[in-house]
Amino acid sequence: MKNSKIADSTVAIEEYVPDLSEKYQTRFTALVEKLESTLPHNRNFLLEEELKRIGIESISECADIDLFKYMASISLLKDLSLQGWQFRAESGKLYLFMNEDNLDDKAHIRYRLSAERNAQFKTESVKRFIIRMETQRLFKGEQVSIKNLIGNKDVLIQNIRKGSKVCDPYIQLVTQDKDELTGIELSDIWRYFRYTWAIPYKTMPGRNLFYLVRDRAQKYHPIMGIFALGNSVLNLSVRDEDIGWTVEAIKKNMQQKVDVSFCEQEVAGTDGGKIKAKIVKTLETDEEYAIRIQNYSNKIMPLLIQNIDAAIGDIYTRDLGYHRNTKYPKAEYIEELINQAIELEALSINNKNNEKNPNWIEETQKPLFKKKRATELAKLLKAKKTFVEAPYEDNTKKLQFLLSKDEGRQAITTALIANRKCKIGSNMMDIIVCGSIPPYNELLGGKLVSILACSPTVIRDYTHRYAQQVSEIASRMRGQRVVRDSRLVYLGTTSLYAIGSSQYNRIKVPLQNGSKLEYKKMGITEGFGTVYFSNETSSMFSRILEIIDGGKKINHVFGEGTSPRFRMISRGLKAIGIRADAFLKHYSPRIVYSINLASNTNEFLLGIDQDVEYGFDIEDNQDVQAHTQYLIDYWYNRWLEMRLKSVDIEKRLDAFDIMEVLLSTKC
Repeated sequence: MKNSKIADSTVAIEEYVPDLSEKYQTRFTALVEKLESTLPHNRNFLLEEELKRIGIESISECADIDLFKYMASISLLKDLSLQGWQFRAESGKLYLFMNEDNLDDKAHIRYRLSAERNAQFKTESVKRFIIRMETQRLFKGEQVSIKNLIGNKDVLIQNIRKGSKVCDPYIQLVTQDKDELTGIELSDIWRYFRYTWAIPYKTMPGRNLFYLVRDRAQKYHPIMGIFALGNSVLNLSVRDEDIGWTVEAIKKNMQQKVDVSFCEQEVAGTDGGKIKAKIVKTLETDEEYAIRIQNYSNKIMPLLIQNIDAAIGDIYTRDLGYHRNTKYPKAEYIEELINQAIELEALSINNKNNEKNPNWIEETQKPLFKKKRATELAKLLKAKKTFVEAPYEDNTKKLQFLLSKDEGRQAITTALIANRKCKIGSNMMDIIVCGSIPPYNELLGGKLVSILACSPTVIRDYTHRYAQQVSEIASRMRGQRVVRDSRLVYLGTTSLYAIGSSQYNRIKVPLQNGSKLEYKKMGITEGFGTVYFSNETSSMFSRILEIIDGGKKINHVFGEGTSPRFRMISRGLKAIGIRADAFLKHYSPRIVYSINLASNTNEFLLGIDQDVEYGFDIEDNQDVQAHTQYLIDYWYNRWLEMRLKSVDIEKRLDAFDIMEVLLSTKC
């Protein structure tokens, strides 16, 4: 395949050449010729018809892999078309290209997401759920349904006209309990309103917290918004560099601080010609610089070594022939571990975890985790070997030496990752859903929901829920029960659109302890993901890989690796001969935001501080509630009251139609 610009508006072009058997290559070539003579808006129909002809719904489990590859190639082509890739067929060859036009346009991105989202509403189980939620039922002598939990615009308008309190927000953790006001299960309420999002609804494995934001100023406490926290992304360079988890961050801290500015200067003898000159001004003296990096090195070097030793201590090693008092790891032993991991890879098929009453010793000795342990121990010992063999006793000189060598930088990275794994899995979460429900969007409810996602109530709920949570992977790696620290200190999220998110912009709430709650822009993501791929295509990839591997390597069980869907689709693309990175990039990069929940978040995440400074007592429910109410009051005074003065809010609310929210209109 090739990837190059063919016009100013084209950001990518790929020749679409799936790896097919002779039989299906002939059929694919014929299909491409049909696409060449078909109008663009009819091409998706042509692909659907081809899938029907091939008998997608009647294929048995014993279907041959060549047929699956062909079907996956056509199903993928349909997905890519809906993503915004355009086709150009020439002389039996098919080219796909992506133009930059409308890539950042909200309506276009929603359209790209709509195919899979709309497919959900055709699923019988989802249809039944929506009908059940919208059907009235008797509760405490009244007929109620999900409609009662959609805000009443007339009440809001009346409160505005009277000068009364417009709304009275509070947050509610979603549990398996039923709502006291409607009798509807809280989890069903959250699920219903989640289906109103542009992004398709998919369940998320791992740690999760779901919340409703409600308005007690109305009879049934309607839903103002919803939000959810999920596991943090494991690798995110802009975030990791800001925290200090990258070699680049350490190198930056080891450099002398300077201020760089630019100015225009006239060039002599050029009759007024000017050039842009760079001006570098040092912000610290040589002596100040030497003292600062010495102090920094004295903190960081012991931490790096401590990270390695702690990570080795978290690995069950009795069956790996490793002695914990080994100070100087041997290269031959490290190579032996790597070879052992390679041999165990072939045995890691159809993995299953005993999740009910696991015997941690038995779990850790299964091929999957023995392979993981051998691989991880080899990495850690290689890093330790580099550290102990590095010259110089002085930490500054040692760190500078390590930063100057490839193996030194790799050792530092390994040490940083060892610490990062622990923190990401226990002290950090991502905001995976966040937004308001109409008509509260007109009241800037999105700002409120964004602020409350970072509230002391959420920090307390997370800490208490996971205080005794067994770390499934860590326990299987160590061969005994492991419970990680559960203090939540950091939240991350991304915008849906490259232009940013209006609900996150300008959120800088001064807190009572002198710090501030802020959605800080960290940078732009590369824009890779699987949200645009249909379940149909995913299922085909899964079957293809199962045939190739002789069993399932991706079983969505602990220890197989992060992002199983991403790994499965990536491998599936490669299996049918399509370059994975070409089409996993969704060409709608997003802004990355970070929110520090403690005044010493970075110091805690790096391991420098052991205590967390929240500014409130997490064990005092009254203190937690008071600080949460402060955030609500700040939103009301800072944003809602300004909103009432800046726009014709009554007109906007009056235009609201409840049918905009009800999902039965989508089915």
